[in-house]
Amino acid sequence: MSDTTLPAVAKSFFTFCKKCDADRYHTVITHTSSTSAKIECEVCHSKKTYSLPKAGTARKVPVVKDPTRKPGRRSSHADEYNQLMMNRGSEAGLPFSIRTKYTINQKIDHPKFGAGFVKAVLIDRVDVMFQDELKTLIHNKN
Repeated sequence: MSDTTLPAVAKSFFTFCKKCDADRYHTVITHTSSTSAKIECEVCHSKKTYSLPKAGTARKVPVVKDPTRKPGRRSSHADEYNQLMMNRGSEAGLPFSIRTKYTINQKIDHPKFGAGFVKAVLIDRVDVMFQDELKTLIHNKN
């Protein structure tokens, strides 16, 4: 998505959620005009209107993350993920497979998303915290 076009309906994109007070993925519900769309947060399910930035105004999004700096907008799990990587980053993670049964705080290596840590376990699903986002993955399938 560029700064001059809206994302397509039913597509997800990363923007700030006021209710979560963090950068989150949002799904486009509908386009209300050529410069605005109705979107829904994929975490808290709050709905809001997203407008394209006005021409000539630069978006203030830090490109390089400095761990010593405390930005206003950041992923809600970034600090926790960085702490786990400092403590357990050298530890070998289990290669991800939907047939494997995982436990909480276990480190896994996913072929697409990279290193992650299991945060919640259900019978057939696990929530895994990766560097960029929290993903729900299938596990324990025989």
